Amino acid sequence: MKIRAWIISICILCSGSATGQSFQAFQKAADKSFQHKDYYAVLHYCRGALARKPEAVDTWYTYARAAQLFYAYEEAEKGYKRVLSLDRSNKFPDAAFQLALVYKGMGDYVAALAQFKSYQSEGATQENQQLEAHIESCQTALKDKNPSTYIVTPLSKRMNSAYSEFGAWKQGDTLYYSSYRYENKEDKARPKRKIAKVLYAVGNGRGRPLRNLNVDTLHTAHTAISLDGQRLYYTQCRFKEGAEIECTLYYRKKDRRRRWGKRAYRLPRDINSPNFTTTQPAIGYDSLMQKEVLYFVSDRPGAVGGLDIWWCTVESGENTFSTPKPYIGNTLQDEITPFVSSAEQRLYFSGDYAKGLGGFDVYEGPLGGSKSFERLPLGKVINSSYNDLYYHLNDPENRKGYLVSNRPGQRYLDRLSKACCNDIYTFEQIPVQDTSSNTEVDSSALDPSLTLEPLPKPDPDLSSSGENEREIIPSTLADFLPLALYFENDHPDPRTRRAKTRLDYLSTFDPYLEAEEDYVENYLKLFSAAEKEEAKVEMQQFFEQEVAFGGERLILFSNLLLQRLEEGDKVEIFVKGYTSPRAQSDYNLQLGKRRVSSLINHFRSFQAGVLRPYLQQKQLIISERSFGETTAAKTVSDDLSDRQRSVYSIDAARERRVEIVEVKRN
Repeated sequence: MKIRAWIISICILCSGSATGQSFQAFQKAADKSFQHKDYYAVLHYCRGALARKPEAVDTWYTYARAAQLFYAYEEAEKGYKRVLSLDRSNKFPDAAFQLALVYKGMGDYVAALAQFKSYQSEGATQENQQLEAHIESCQTALKDKNPSTYIVTPLSKRMNSAYSEFGAWKQGDTLYYSSYRYENKEDKARPKRKIAKVLYAVGNGRGRPLRNLNVDTLHTAHTAISLDGQRLYYTQCRFKEGAEIECTLYYRKKDRRRRWGKRAYRLPRDINSPNFTTTQPAIGYDSLMQKEVLYFVSDRPGAVGGLDIWWCTVESGENTFSTPKPYIGNTLQDEITPFVSSAEQRLYFSGDYAKGLGGFDVYEGPLGGSKSFERLPLGKVINSSYNDLYYHLNDPENRKGYLVSNRPGQRYLDRLSKACCNDIYTFEQIPVQDTSSNTEVDSSALDPSLTLEPLPKPDPDLSSSGENEREIIPSTLADFLPLALYFENDHPDPRTRRAKTRLDYLSTFDPYLEAEEDYVENYLKLFSAAEKEEAKVEMQQFFEQEVAFGGERLILFSNLLLQRLEEGDKVEIFVKGYTSPRAQSDYNLQLGKRRVSSLINHFRSFQAGVLRPYLQQKQLIISERSFGETTAAKTVSDDLSDRQRSVYSIDAARERRVEIVEVKRN
C-alpha cells in the first residue's frame, strides 16, 4: 500500500513533461500527471489545453478536481462553475457536491450550505448520511458566535518557507521540525522530485538540516523523542509512483558525545508491516499501564480503513515493543498526526470528518488503554476550514504549543499554490479576564465581535526597521529586480574552463545552503573571541537574507514569468554573471558564463520545461551580460592561501553571483 505525499507535506511542485503544444498533448500530460497525483502539474497542463479549447468540459472538470485536491480553492471554484455551465448532458453529476465542498474548505459556510441543500433537493447521489453531516457542520459553524480562546501566530520566515514545514516540537531552546523543499539528487524522474529533511533551529535562528540523520535520496521527517531523551524516533519514506510514498519507522540513540549516533535501528516487522506505510511516531507515558507508549500511523489492514492510528508499549530491551493495537478512535476516514499529552493523559490527532469545519481538524480523546471513547474537536482558531495538523502541546499548563496548517495568508510560490503548503504556527490560550474586582475594564476587550479573529502577535525576530513578516508577493517582474542568486566558490562545475554547464541553478542552491555551518566555522577564524558572536550573526543573516531569499524569489519570479507568457507577453531577461577574484581573469570569465548558463538551464527545465516552447519561439529571450571579476569589490581578497578571506568572507561570497538586472516586456 502507498501513502499520499501530502501526509508528509501538502505542497508537491514537480511535473511530467508535455510532448507538444496541441490540445491533445496538454490533455495527455494532464491525465498522466493526475494519475501520479501531481496536481500542480495538472493545473498548468489543463491551462494549456483550455487555452486551445476553452469549452472542453472534461478538461475543466480535471482542472477543478486537481485544484481542489491541491487546495487551490479559488481555482477549483472557478473550474466547477464552468463545468456546471457547460455540462449539458450531466456527465459530471458530482460537480455540484464538489463545489459545495470547495466552499466549505474556503470557510464560506453560507455558500456551502446553500450548495449542499441545492444538491440534496435535486436528487443527490452522494451517501445521504455524509451529506447530512456536511449540512449539519455548516449550520453549526454559522451558529457558533463564541470568540476564539486562542491566539495562533505563524513562525517567522527563518523557519517557514514557500514550501511546506511541519511536525514541530521544542526541547529547551531548540526547535525540531521537517521541511519539504530539498531536491532528490538521484531521482530518475524529470524534473527531480522534492524530499523532506529534518531541521533544527536554535533560539530564533534559521532552520538547518540535522546532521547524520537526513539522506539525500529519501524523505526524512516526523521526529519524536523518548521519555529518557536517549532515542530519536523518525520516519524515512521512498517514492513509489508519482507522488505516492511508502514510509518506515526508525530510531537512533545518543552516543558518548551526546549526539545522535550514526546507526539507524529499524523498528520490528509487527510495527513496520511489510508493503504498508508506517509513519508519524509519537511518544508518551500511559499512567494506567505505567509504561512508555509509541503511537504511529499506518494504512495496514486490521483497523477500520484508510490511514489509522496504532499504538504499542515500549518494553525494556534494545528494540522491544508490544504487539501494536489499533486506536479505539479510528474511523473509515483518515486519522493522522497523533500527539500524546502525558500530563493530561489525552491523545490529540487530526481527522477529515464530514462534521468538521473542513479539511483535517484537530480532535482529542483518551489514550489507547481506555475502554470508552469520546472524540472532542478543538475549537476555533486551532481548527479552521483548511487542514490543521501536527498539534503539539509544548506547555500544557499554559496551553501553548505548535500547530501546522495550510490556511492561506502565508508565503507561497504562486497564486495556484497559495493554500497548498503547510506552515508552522504557535498557539497559546488567551488568559481569562478577571472580572471579580471592581477595576474598570476596557469594554472593547470583551466585545466578541472584536476577538473573533485575533491579530497575530508581533514577531520578536523582526528588526526595528519595521520589516513586515507577511511578505508581499511582487505583482510585476520588475518588482523583483535586481534579483541576485549566489554560488559556492568555483561552482558550478569547479576546476573546469567550460563556458556552459548541464546543471540548473536550483541544483546548486540547496548544497550551498547546507554548507552554511562550514562557512560560519571558517569565517569566525578571522575574528577575536569578543567579535565572534556578531560575526556569526552576520554570516547567518547573509545565508538567510541573501542566499535563501534569492532562491525563493527566483521561483516566484519564474511563476510570474510563466503567467505573463501565457497572457501573450514577449519578455526579454538580461542577466549578469559575477565571480570573486581568486582565479585568473580568463578563468573567471568562463566561470561567470557557467553561472549564467545554470540560470538559463533553470528557465529551460522549470516545471518540466513549460517555458521551453516560449524560448524556442523567441517569446522569451535571455540575454547575457557576463562581467567575470571585473566589477568585484576592492575589499575582496584574491590570495589563494588565505581561504578564510578569499572564500569564506561575506565580501567574497557576495561576489559569487548571477543577477537578473533588467526585464523588457512587449
